[in-house]
Amino acid sequence: MERVALKIQRRRYARAAVREIDVHRALRERAGFSPEIIRLREAFLYDGHICLAFDRHGNSLEGVLDRAPLPLARARAVTRQLLAALAHLHSGGFTHTDVKPGNILYAARDGNARLADLGTAREKPAQGLVCGTRHYVAPEVIMGAPLSPALDIWSLGCTVFEILTGRPLFDPYRVAAKKYREFSRGKDREELPLAASVGQDAAEEKAEQLARGAIVADKYRLDRKLGTGQFSTVWMAEQLNDVALDAPEKIHREQVRKVAAGNPPESERQLRDRAWQRAKGADDILDLALNYEHLLLIAALAGPFPLPLVQSAEFRGSYFEPDGALRFRPALKRAALRNRLRRVPGLQGPALGAATDFMLRALTIDPAQRPSASAALAHEWLARP
Repeated sequence: MERVALKIQRRRYARAAVREIDVHRALRERAGFSPEIIRLREAFLYDGHICLAFDRHGNSLEGVLDRAPLPLARARAVTRQLLAALAHLHSGGFTHTDVKPGNILYAARDGNARLADLGTAREKPAQGLVCGTRHYVAPEVIMGAPLSPALDIWSLGCTVFEILTGRPLFDPYRVAAKKYREFSRGKDREELPLAASVGQDAAEEKAEQLARGAIVADKYRLDRKLGTGQFSTVWMAEQLNDVALDAPEKIHREQVRKVAAGNPPESERQLRDRAWQRAKGADDILDLALNYEHLLLIAALAGPFPLPLVQSAEFRGSYFEPDGALRFRPALKRAALRNRLRRVPGLQGPALGAATDFMLRALTIDPAQRPSASAALAHEWLARP
């Protein structure tokens, strides 16, 4: 029998799984299948969990890059595949919002990649939506400016740099550790108490984990974990039979029932915290500090923020002066992307210039000036063998 990647969603985060099912179905109806996007085979309920069975394809690119960057030819091939996936996704009316190595599946045997985790995708991401993952998030998300599919192109640019070098392009944690005790790793680090909800969530996550060898819905035997996250656990599973379990309508009915049941009312403290988070676009003051350090790194690499973009941003007061300059008017030391790419084996001369130009176009601060996924596919750097 075949093996599949079985994603078992945590009960608390069922809504994300419902969204992922909806995106796959809508994308298939609007634009058909894309070989560069991992295929959802079926979705079903098991013991209160929403389970999604996907085609089995390699492993997380994040784990691959933890060991070493990809060879140059494979890096270009993966970039082409990811752009094709994004072009397909965008043509279907969706923005992924969380492009990163952890959401890319890579088969080392043939070097092929697949875009995964469409549970974060949005049809029209609303201004002020906080989305993405720290190292790869676009500046317009941090600032609270209007959002578009161009935010995926920024995240792709960050991802391509990491594919080539094995290191993140922007690391605000590292910078913050030099300035704030709360982010340091030394003996003077000030440990902050975790909220009770964090401990409760961790305990629930541990209690919900299934064991290796468990049989799910009389169809899938769990073999080994492919990845564990806050929202779900993905297993490599052996398919035992061909019985169809696909039940998206039942999943929707169950989710509607849960929403109708409602959640417990929030306390005054929770309401105040939520209002602050909506106003600032950050979880707390430490998250706000990381956002500011991230914007400093972006400005050092990509230049100043266009005033119209700053003026359009909902959270501009936290990071910018009225004239559009970054708050506190920091002295920025420019970081040349070309110099950071020189160490990549095989990137010299015209190839280095072409790779730098490709990435700088993707990493243009003004989202309106970034190329579309289809246009980026035609760049000269990707035309090389």
